[in-house]
Amino acid sequence: PETAQIAIQSALTGHLVFTTVHANNVIDVLGRFLNMGVEAYQFVSALNCVLAQRLVRTICRDCRHPVTVPEEELREAKIDPAVAAEHTFYEGGGCIECGGTGYRGRTAICELLDLSDHLRELILGRRPTSEIKQAARDAGMRFLRESAVEQVLQGRTTLHEINKVTFVA
Repeated sequence: PETAQIAIQSALTGHLVFTTVHANNVIDVLGRFLNMGVEAYQFVSALNCVLAQRLVRTICRDCRHPVTVPEEELREAKIDPAVAAEHTFYEGGGCIECGGTGYRGRTAICELLDLSDHLRELILGRRPTSEIKQAARDAGMRFLRESAVEQVLQGRTTLHEINKVTFVA
């Protein structure tokens, strides 16, 4: 809590402060500040944006092969089957290059919350997180899951991998 206060005070006096906060997504970061005893008016004034990121394993280029994803699995992942039909899905078969895992390397998925005046007002008004999320979406924010699905559609990773990393069973 003391460190959070120091960071906020530094930001409020014109310093550019970068920090890390353990949270599942950008909206949860707001709650973490409150739990650390930072008043909403302080962190709303100090924050420009919040970035959340995770790493997903990338499919091995040496052993990747196209696969058919069942329509039910696409729907569970909230991927429109019509959109899926325009893309090729891949999995890694496992080879010497990837140590038999089918994956080699990692890539980032991320979400960025740019704090507009409207979002600041919602936070100060202690509006429900669902309302803040919707306002962020309306302002063009792309959430972690959407970033992850984009990586699948581009053939970089698998549905299984993003489900694991974005906490979908």
